[in-house]
Amino acid sequence: MFFAVTTPRRPRCSLLLLCAAALIAMRDAPAFTFTDGTTTRCTARGGAVAEIAAPADHPVVVRGRIAITEPAGSGYRIIWNEAQLKTLPSEMHDFIFFHECAHALVPTPDEVTANCVGLQIMRAAGRAGFAVEAKLAAFYGPGNEYWRRTVECANAAKERAKPPG
Repeated sequence: MFFAVTTPRRPRCSLLLLCAAALIAMRDAPAFTFTDGTTTRCTARGGAVAEIAAPADHPVVVRGRIAITEPAGSGYRIIWNEAQLKTLPSEMHDFIFFHECAHALVPTPDEVTANCVGLQIMRAAGRAGFAVEAKLAAFYGPGNEYWRRTVECANAAKERAKPPG
């Protein structure tokens, strides 16, 4: 919902045109493509989070990272290292979207928190479950503390959400 404050000096129609242009631009914004071919957008604070491919000289590429979520204006943007993203197993490829989006949603620089929130959202979207989470655990390796803390956090939030009874 858009709220506008008009002043005698500004015609109301120009604000409406600006809002319409923003909606058209958001509709055409690139979306993340999951390995099954479906797409989605990360939205935080009522707006779409911009997603861009990192150029070859960008630090996310130079450092060999998969992605980074960073502040951009009044929101956030996700910068993808598409070459690295393509090398991931399908479950991890899809999970990393939820992880990066969580950085903008919470917002947090903490990686375990982003994993935790990302896993919660992935579950809520119907894209996680025992088989997927077992493959994510295998990606991190047996007994990996980072993944153990992620699942513990995601499960604790799920348990707290149960109605008293």
